[in-house]
Amino acid sequence: MDYGPHLMASYEVGQDGSNFAYKGIAIRLDAGSGGVSRGSHWMMFDHDTMRWAAAWSGSDFIDYQGILFNGRHGVHPRIQGRVHMANPTGPGWANPETGDFQERRLQGRDDRYYGPLPRDWAHYRGLYHFGNRVILAYTVAETSVLEMPHVDTTDDQPVFSRMLEIGPRAQDLILQVDHLGPDAVAQTIEDTPTAVRFGQTAQDEANATVRFDGATWLQVDDAESLELADRDCTVFARIRTRQGGTIFSKTNPEGNWVRDGKALFVRNGRLVFDIGWVGAVSSRRTINDGQIYDVAMTYRHQDGRVRLYIDGQLDAEGRLQPQQRVQGHAVRIGFAAGNFPTDQTFFEGQIDDVAMWHRCLEGPELQQFAGGEQPVPPIARWKPSEAEGSTVEDITGQGHHARVLRGATTAKDSRTVLAGYWPPIERARWITDAAGNLRLLIPAGSDPLRLTIATTRIESDQPAGDLLPRVTAGEEPWDLDRLTRGGPMRWPERLTLQGMLGNDPGPFAIDVLQHPEQNPWSCRMRLTGFDFYPDGRRAAVCTWDGDVWIVEGIDPAVPDGQVASSDQPTAFPITWQRVASGLFQPLGLRIIDGKIHVMCRDQLVVLHDLNGNGETDFYENWNNDHQVTEHFHEFAMGLQTDAEGNFYYAKSARHALPALVPHHGTLLKIARDGSHTEILATGFRAANGVCINPDGTFFVTDQEGHWMPKNRINWIDQPGKYYGNFWGYHDVADPSDELMEPPLCWITNAMDRSPAELLWVDSSAWGPLEGSLLNLSYGYGKIYIVPHERVGDRMQGGVSDLPLPPFPTGIMRGRFHPDNGQLYTLGMYAWAANPQQPGGFYRVRYTGQPVYLPVGLQAREQQLTITFSGPLDPQVATDPENYRLQAWSVQRSARYGSDHFDEHTLKVQSATLTEDGHAVRLVVPDLAPTWCMEIRYAIQARDGEWIDGRIHHTIHSLDP
Repeated sequence: MDYGPHLMASYEVGQDGSNFAYKGIAIRLDAGSGGVSRGSHWMMFDHDTMRWAAAWSGSDFIDYQGILFNGRHGVHPRIQGRVHMANPTGPGWANPETGDFQERRLQGRDDRYYGPLPRDWAHYRGLYHFGNRVILAYTVAETSVLEMPHVDTTDDQPVFSRMLEIGPRAQDLILQVDHLGPDAVAQTIEDTPTAVRFGQTAQDEANATVRFDGATWLQVDDAESLELADRDCTVFARIRTRQGGTIFSKTNPEGNWVRDGKALFVRNGRLVFDIGWVGAVSSRRTINDGQIYDVAMTYRHQDGRVRLYIDGQLDAEGRLQPQQRVQGHAVRIGFAAGNFPTDQTFFEGQIDDVAMWHRCLEGPELQQFAGGEQPVPPIARWKPSEAEGSTVEDITGQGHHARVLRGATTAKDSRTVLAGYWPPIERARWITDAAGNLRLLIPAGSDPLRLTIATTRIESDQPAGDLLPRVTAGEEPWDLDRLTRGGPMRWPERLTLQGMLGNDPGPFAIDVLQHPEQNPWSCRMRLTGFDFYPDGRRAAVCTWDGDVWIVEGIDPAVPDGQVASSDQPTAFPITWQRVASGLFQPLGLRIIDGKIHVMCRDQLVVLHDLNGNGETDFYENWNNDHQVTEHFHEFAMGLQTDAEGNFYYAKSARHALPALVPHHGTLLKIARDGSHTEILATGFRAANGVCINPDGTFFVTDQEGHWMPKNRINWIDQPGKYYGNFWGYHDVADPSDELMEPPLCWITNAMDRSPAELLWVDSSAWGPLEGSLLNLSYGYGKIYIVPHERVGDRMQGGVSDLPLPPFPTGIMRGRFHPDNGQLYTLGMYAWAANPQQPGGFYRVRYTGQPVYLPVGLQAREQQLTITFSGPLDPQVATDPENYRLQAWSVQRSARYGSDHFDEHTLKVQSATLTEDGHAVRLVVPDLAPTWCMEIRYAIQARDGEWIDGRIHHTIHSLDP
């Protein structure tokens, strides 16, 4: 897909967790078509920290791991290729008040820092497009900054540069340029004070000992004799780590993890031995506390018995046997494969000693060996901490020597850079520190500056030579302000398709607002939010993959507002224009005063067309308080506004894991001016959208999962309440049911597997359903009516299907048209759901035909009253045999979902009809409060139409 010149996402640089751009803006720098994914040179800016996380080059942009790209859970994208510059997670500018880089951001429960820098430190304003150029806008203290990345690829030696336009400065400012680790040495260049050489010297690199830095490993290519499966074996290692990673592996020397690969590693603190596609054995003890441990794995090939030892003590045991013998596998120390173990494949820490035997050693023998004795000589042994250079010898003399390899994605201490800036600035100077940071001080001043900072990666023994002018005297810094007034069109095409009017003779007809599944940019059309322009003829639509489109022709006329008859044309033209790209998984959209507002995972962004050509020139950050981690599940769902103009959205929690930051699993309110965010409610798992009620309360749904036995509809009537996801972020210490707010109803899977947004029928065009509440279904592609009542301080009620065929895609968002009064709805398929069309946009018209839906539901002592939208036949409706009631319970726990318990039927003793024929009262002697109940009915309307329906509902109280 052509994502445009940039793509926002959470990216990792390297494999060790030290460099995350949680709100990364990856920007393509080289010329050419196809957008950011087709480039060869990139830089990435993180607008949480205002730092450049990386500059890199290669044939692949990223590894495309992640739910957005390939649907996988529990993974995130990493950059690919050769890293030329990298800065680990942390501020990109010094604190203007103190001059230091000490974190002041939110510290998560994992002790990492999240969210944006304080606004008095730095604040991201947004980005501009000018053709394929991307210009970033932000402030440091009160100083405005415009910045544009650039690359010069002359002679295949890329020079990456930052072109800056910096406003008046009340104090000195210090910006982060690069980070190379504690071994980096700064060398000034004679007669060129604007340049610096930073990194290892050639002598340092030649003498460097092996360091397992999260990107370095050893490899024995000829390893056929080092057998791990066809013979008994023991692998021993002396390690120290806080991060973990692979200790020893035997696997394919290229590519991803393979079937029957073998790996001994530390994951989540525990020692693990894994055979690919077979299984794993894990230790009980954790060993990631930074202490030295002697660890070992023994394997008995006859029966596959695996034993794990820690400091000579047996800790875990299991059985694993490979499916077949493999050939051509290499032995690796410090690494397994690029995708395994997940999250920490490279080892980070110390590996001082590794040895291997073709027999199963016992605990006392392992202790003897660790103490310096050799009761049984190993067949191979390496001491990485004592080795220097590019080879680690096998000290047994048997020739299993290992090459030292460094990953292309980090190797913190393996880079040397040449950096410079121009034009010369009085009092500007380079700053380095013992941690390996390269920084530039920009002096205070009342005049604005135009400045270019350039870096290029060089070999440790490479002379600066001809490269020096390229980092100190390139082209004049651009006038960036000139590029912030609107640029040329990037997508001049307007795509005209044929919409189709529905001709269902029943109460509802579905008009298909055709969308461009085939388009010039191969855009994935997974539709996630929309709103109408004031003219009613156009709508703005966002997609999960980061685009925004303007759709024209959404209001085709239908004679008499009824069904399109067979002698009328059923097609109508509808035009789509792409107007924005590269956003971070947008899942909600509102148009306010003619401006498109989009809720993304990283920010609430406002789109501005500055020159009237229809495309977005400025992506304004209205609010980026969002607390984002790399976890795949923390979607920012929906976007609504109240009468005062405040914004609301729901933030999902992590999947199957406890929350890390306060925003995990919450309903959030952003002030109208974007100045701050407030948490209104906690304890959600995945609330797919927000409904604001006329009285200022809210409805949000939630999804079955851990601590959610089934799907539910929640009523939020006041701030500060907790809604049941014990793994959300809150101060509830007890998982008992009594401490959570109960839902309006629990929805079992047979009715809906994944509810989405609710909305009110605020339109007279929907006749007898005006004033009703609807619930959209992502999981089944359906629409439900939600009859409910307030009993005391709680809501209770249920859901019932509208008489519509399932949509071919998951339905997530809906709005009633301001003029024609009909329901417009759209959605997508990306997560688990029954309908699997990638996306769809529809108009659901009420045709004026009779409709018989439950619009009211009331539970009282021994009595249920169901109010229908049309009159019923008194003879059929009063026959108690036409109703079937069943109740059951579910259990809330840390497991995913719940079975049904105590399923039982309830007898309907009698049924009576109200005088107007709309409400039927069922006498149910055994009626009692229950989380889950189903009412099935087969009755007849007064006009003779048969009505087969069902309601799934919850009863909290039978009191009036």
